[in-house]
Amino acid sequence: MAKMTPEQDAAYAMRFGVARSSLSAEAQIVYDRLAEQQKRSQFPAPPSTGDAQAVGSRVAMPRLASAAITVLSFPMGPGLVVVLLPFLITRWHEGASYPLVVRVLGVALIAVGGLLMVAAFVRFPVEGEGVPFPTIPPSSQRVIVGGPYRYVRNPMYVAFGAAIAGQALLLGRPVLLVYAAALLAALVAFVRLYEERTMLARYGESYEAYRKRVPGWWPRLPGRTP
Repeated sequence: MAKMTPEQDAAYAMRFGVARSSLSAEAQIVYDRLAEQQKRSQFPAPPSTGDAQAVGSRVAMPRLASAAITVLSFPMGPGLVVVLLPFLITRWHEGASYPLVVRVLGVALIAVGGLLMVAAFVRFPVEGEGVPFPTIPPSSQRVIVGGPYRYVRNPMYVAFGAAIAGQALLLGRPVLLVYAAALLAALVAFVRLYEERTMLARYGESYEAYRKRVPGWWPRLPGRTP
């Protein structure tokens, strides 16, 4: 009968409960290696830091809490950018006397911008179950594609620009157009360098498909929506 190899001895001992001390020195080394492999298979290694962050990022926020935070954040976002800063720049004092049609256009832009801001903010607790903050990772549990997000990827930022431009036309203050242009330039840079990368890291292919389908800054007409 052929003599068993150390590997066979160790495997036999592990399978039938033979004492390790009864094995040869070489078989004991193999026995230890097999025992370590068996232990690792029973107790897998904990997830890496990136995996842990990915798992933790999927903890859903209660919808009521999301709605409350969204409502409270409205004055800090649109209130600061669209109301307070233009007021500090102009004190609501009228400048050039623009024609009536230009002032009416300004009122229309303010109204459209305000409605668009509200519609965009509402999507976060309703659809995304998150809040409208650029957090890492994004708080929303899914890519928001409903409401104004069907036609443009950044409806809030577009609404900021429209409302501020409307104030410039209504008050006859071109300085607000300069402010709106500077704000939009900063927002475009922020989206390109930070927000889109964060969204891609969080949502992967679903955000990439949405980004290819919906324009970022110039709203697509509703009739052209796939």
